[in-house]
Order: sequence, then C-alpha cells, then structure tokens
Amino acid sequence: MTQTKIWVHAVWGIRGRHTLFSNGSRQEFLDHLQAAAVKRNIELGVINCWIDHIHCLVRLRSEQSLETIVKELRSEASQWIKSKELTVKRFSWDKEYYAASVSEGNLPGAKNYILSQERLHANRTYKDEVAAYFSLDFPVKNH
Repeated sequence: MTQTKIWVHAVWGIRGRHTLFSNGSRQEFLDHLQAAAVKRNIELGVINCWIDHIHCLVRLRSEQSLETIVKELRSEASQWIKSKELTVKRFSWDKEYYAASVSEGNLPGAKNYILSQERLHANRTYKDEVAAYFSLDFPVKNH
C-alpha cells in the first residue's frame, strides 16, 4: 500500500472580505469542519480561522489531491455558514487559495502559526499575511 506524509498549509478567504464569526460562532464552526473532515477521510493537523479567512494544515494521502480537499472543506463550510445564516450578503469563497508544503520538522511551527491567528491579525490584514507568508511577489487581488 502506498503511504505518504505530505503536509500542506492551505489558506482561503471570503470573497469581498466580508466578516464572519464575530458572534461567537467561530469555535462551533471549527468543530463542525473538523468533524466533517474526519467523515471525509481528510486528516487535519489543525484548522483555524479569522473573521474573513481559514487556515488549515492538512495531510495529503496518496489518493487525495489538495484541490479536492480544499473544495470539499469550502463546500462544507459554505453549507454550514448558510445554514446558520451568519451573513446577510451573498456568501462565497474567493476562487483562489494559497498553499505551501510543510516539512515534518516544521509542523509544530506551522501549527502554532495557524493557532495564533487572533494575535497575528491584531496588526495586519489577510492580504498582507498571505503576501508575507507565501512570499508572493504579486499583489493579492481583493474582490
């Protein structure tokens, strides 16, 4: 049987940077996504969100693609957000997502980074975070 240990840090945002999770539903949302991932055989090392985007550390199994995993998690998240009526505007995710591989030795640092979203966003925006973390040399589009 083929085995893989490929960890990826993936991030995606809400189209238009609409704010969610300001009403205390953030932990309930994260718990729901974690449970949904287990049901779909997606191994999450950690997942966290801030008011307008999600970070997750996911292990890619040999039969999985990152694109499929992100699509499934976004779909599950969208259904939950709409069912809870958390937004009055039409909700959707940005089409883009950002991802970087994480070596075994850097897993603790990546987990800490993902869990520190509240502190990290005290001084910077999602756009700035993505550009810095993923060392992008192009501007991140705002929709």
